[in-house]
Amino acid sequence: MSEKIQYRHELKYRINGGTYHILRQRLGAVMMPDTHTEGGLYRVTSLYLDDTYRTAYRDKVNGALHRKKYRIRVYDLGTDVINLEEKVKDDCMGYKKSTPLTMEQYRLLLEGDCSFFADERYADTAGGDLFASSSVVKVMPSVIVDYIREPYVCYAGNVRITFDMKIAACTNSLDLFGADNVYETVMPENEIVLEIKYDSFLPAHIAQVLTGISASEEAVSKFILCSDKLGEHRPLK
Repeated sequence: MSEKIQYRHELKYRINGGTYHILRQRLGAVMMPDTHTEGGLYRVTSLYLDDTYRTAYRDKVNGALHRKKYRIRVYDLGTDVINLEEKVKDDCMGYKKSTPLTMEQYRLLLEGDCSFFADERYADTAGGDLFASSSVVKVMPSVIVDYIREPYVCYAGNVRITFDMKIAACTNSLDLFGADNVYETVMPENEIVLEIKYDSFLPAHIAQVLTGISASEEAVSKFILCSDKLGEHRPLK
């Protein structure tokens, strides 16, 4: 079954702790905390995939206007929800496809086997697209990215604003559920990534709250930061 594509705006900022505390107070007055959180926070852990030529990494570093990447994402290291996600960027807009995985399918992908996605039921899904990509140049696990997220939502404009903190790379494993995984942070403790996502418009009252942010928009990438950290331990070609 094909997945509906919804292009969205995505803005990113690297902010300090002081800006974070000011913004979260303001946003808390005009937006709602994500109901899927416990205590307003949850842990996000993703296994990013890349091909033999490190196309996803190189496209991001080189600023390619059209690029895509695949990742397997879980929340709070739970096994109930395991999703394969495909993120596609076209200049300043992007969309995401998501295909749920079983633990058995996850284990196959961990070994670089995505042949099960050849089934026609995965046509035009993240899984089907991964199979097509891997048929050209083999796609394999690349790096694990881990962080704590504090999300806020607004139904008008389908706005989602998140603070991502304690961003870390796993330096000794590519298994999301590895019992002995070791994580190393990739940003100073006082730095946080602010992400703003919305469909066609950003409501005026939210835009007003965000005015005066003491930071410049930048293409900060947790995938790149963690790949570089992993490269310090295991040189990448």
